[in-house]
Amino acid sequence: KGLTMETAGSAQVIAPYEGKVVFSGPFRGYGQLLIIEHTGGYHTLLAGMARIDAAVGHWLLVGEPVGIMGQAKKTSVNGRQRAQRPALYVEFRRKGQPIDPLAWLATRKGKVSG
Repeated sequence: KGLTMETAGSAQVIAPYEGKVVFSGPFRGYGQLLIIEHTGGYHTLLAGMARIDAAVGHWLLVGEPVGIMGQAKKTSVNGRQRAQRPALYVEFRRKGQPIDPLAWLATRKGKVSG
């Protein structure tokens, strides 16, 4: 129900919105998982990071660094070597149910900084 985005190696991951960290650490097949609780019954799940820099109970601000992605891994496909870039999984939930993330990622007119 979420989005998976390839990233650059060692890319910094930031909090998409302010909120409280309610889970931080390894979780089943997700690897390192960070769950941020926002107001109004919303949660953000971020998975796939090599390192998480936010602890349970920590209050995060919009844009605050929360972790670092890993490095590209070399894989072999049909005898050809290629680099598999790190991937960040992002899921938004409201009242425990996944919601469509595309409405939250709409483009804005104007310049982007940073």
